[in-house]
Order: sequence, then structure tokens, then C-alpha cells
Amino acid sequence: MTDVLHLAALALAAIGAGSLIGMRRGVGAPEIAAAVLMLVGMGDSMTVALLPPVVWFAVMLPAAIALAIRCRVPAALGDRSPAGGGMLSAHLALGLVTTAALILLMATIPATDVAGAVMASAHAHAHGGGAGMPQALGIALGLGTTLLSVIALRSERSWRHRLHHTTMAASTVAMSAIVVF
Repeated sequence: MTDVLHLAALALAAIGAGSLIGMRRGVGAPEIAAAVLMLVGMGDSMTVALLPPVVWFAVMLPAAIALAIRCRVPAALGDRSPAGGGMLSAHLALGLVTTAALILLMATIPATDVAGAVMASAHAHAHGGGAGMPQALGIALGLGTTLLSVIALRSERSWRHRLHHTTMAASTVAMSAIVVF
């Protein structure tokens, strides 16, 4: 089941990232780079794991902060035009934070063998106190992304914007399901 969710999350993120290319309003190189960064980070952490999850977190978090600054600075300077970033940049910045957190949370899932039995490791040990915390965070991130995407869908009229918000939210929900189940 986890493999199906991984594949679905990657496919949905690829569609969402691809929908940015055809948009005319509010999309620049930083937004496309953010979407590609999320897609590459997800792909790497779900398949070959060339970089550890903490490195992806360390790359995505500053990128999210930079995108949020890009989104807010034109408004603070009085530029209220849609080309200044706006809702899409804010949505992508939050997506970067959520993706980074979920990549870290997916690393907490114990590995299983083909029969589904949890594989024991010499380094693995249970603490018990925070055993449900990854699942609680996964649920919160999935619900939060869904709520913010519904808000974005209400304000956007372009079908490409709607496709982007819907597929990225569905991808996040699939990643959250990996953590929760």
C-alpha cells in the first residue's frame, strides 16, 4: 500500500508542477523552482535516497522562507499587482514546509520486508512517549493542506491554478497517509 501511495504522490506532484509552466499570472522562475524542488525531494526520498531526509529539510526550509519573502515584499512596498507573487507563492512556500516535514516524518516509519513484518535493526529502539506524534503531525499537515487548498480554489478562477492546487493537495494527502498508516 505504501508503494501505491508513493507512486500516487509523485504522479500528482508531477502534474501539479507541470501545470505551473502554462500559467501566465503569478508564476515566475522561483515558483517553478519551488515546485521542481518539492518533486525532486519527494522522488529522491521515496526512491533512491541519495540525500538524507534532513538534508532535504535543510534545503526546502530556506527556499520556503525566500519564496515567502518574495511573496510579501512587493505587497509591503505597495505593489498589489498579481505579478508580485501573491496566493500562489504563499501556497508554494507552505507546500515546501509541508513537504520538508513529511519527508522527515516518512523517515520515522519502520522498514518492512516483503511479508510486511517490521525489520529489526541494531539501532532501532522504542521510546513509547511520542509514539503517536508522527501520525498526529501527518494528520495535521494533511488537513491543513486540504483547508488551504480549498481556500485557494475559491479565489482562483483559472483551471490551471485549480489543477495545481488540487493535485498538490492530493499529493500531500497521499504523503500524509504514508505517515499515518
